[in-house]
Amino acid sequence: MKKIIFFLLITNFSFASFDLNYNFSVEELMLKSIKSNNFDDVQKLLSSRKISARKVINGKPLLVHAVINDSPNIVNLLVRYGAQPFIDVCSDGLNAFEWSVKSNSYYARAELIVIKILHN
Repeated sequence: MKKIIFFLLITNFSFASFDLNYNFSVEELMLKSIKSNNFDDVQKLLSSRKISARKVINGKPLLVHAVINDSPNIVNLLVRYGAQPFIDVCSDGLNAFEWSVKSNSYYARAELIVIKILHN
């Protein structure tokens, strides 16, 4: 009986430590936060300066990832932290506005239009 309890305790601890030891990179956390539309986590990562708003991941700037996800609040946040919607381009040569047209991201496109109007 003691051996069974000991075995169960050891397996529970090993599974728990396996789950706790998996660490996401900052880039993975940022992409996960953008895809889940988690504004607070994106803001925390940007304000802690762990990642730049102009960072390119998987050939696309963070702003393009937010546009593809059609997240206008995150688009606005990234621009406030320095992302350049009409200058930062992906590996395909498209900027955030062009991606908003390509991916039919209407809300993100509207946000980019407002940003363009306010910055002129």
